[in-house]
Amino acid sequence: MSDLLLDAVRAEVAYRVGELQKTRGTGGRPRANRAVRWLRAHRLTGVAVPAQERREAVRASSDARAR
Repeated sequence: MSDLLLDAVRAEVAYRVGELQKTRGTGGRPRANRAVRWLRAHRLTGVAVPAQERREAVRASSDARAR
């Protein structure tokens, strides 16, 4: 592989990595910042979520006279 081709491949890889980071929205920030943001959003909000209740499906009557 020639040096020019190797340089071109390295430049293309660096460009694509940069574009993926911009698209992902991290901008090259370390992962710790994302973890801190997740913790703030999910653990420190103080919102009480009620427990889920199990419900049974209600079937419509197939009798035409029931209407």
